[in-house]
Amino acid sequence: MTKEENKERFLEIVKKRIHRDGIEQFMAWLEKTDFFEAPASTRFHGNYPGGLLEHSLNVYDQTILLCTMYYDTPELTDELLESATISSLFHDICKTQTYSKYMKNVKNQDTGRWESVEAYKTEIKLPLGHSQKSVIILQQFMKLKLDEVYAVLAHMGFSDASFKGGDGYVGEILDRSKLALMVHLADMVASKLIEKTV
Repeated sequence: MTKEENKERFLEIVKKRIHRDGIEQFMAWLEKTDFFEAPASTRFHGNYPGGLLEHSLNVYDQTILLCTMYYDTPELTDELLESATISSLFHDICKTQTYSKYMKNVKNQDTGRWESVEAYKTEIKLPLGHSQKSVIILQQFMKLKLDEVYAVLAHMGFSDASFKGGDGYVGEILDRSKLALMVHLADMVASKLIEKTV
């Protein structure tokens, strides 16, 4: 899908699934950021224009799929689907206004010649933890439920820098919150199996 098609789909999902107070203000803010054009990373999955939007949609799709597989039918309420949508679509909102373009020299594998190509670099404007920053941004606009906070905080699983530093909260969250586990697994499937690197 094109970036424009992805944006249209994203906006339709938000309109259909999220009815939380503050969503309109959040979406107005989001439109003023680079979210719809930003990459998902500098060197890994989705490292191209629109990669962050594409990744968010992929995580959403996988989260909803996992929820339908692992929640009992009575649990699949509109409220749960709203939480799954918020947690998955916005888990990486911290990456908005984080990447900037620059030119770097790379060797062309076919010709053996060096050429200048566009790439991304990270510019830390708000030095907060990755997942924590997403929660903080979201809570400026809407009140998150505890399960949503858990899902966003633990979406990186055991590769999160806090866990590597000795913080045990990720394991605790994944033990307590089925939604957090769904979003983490969806993030892994999207970034490791679905998405490409250029």
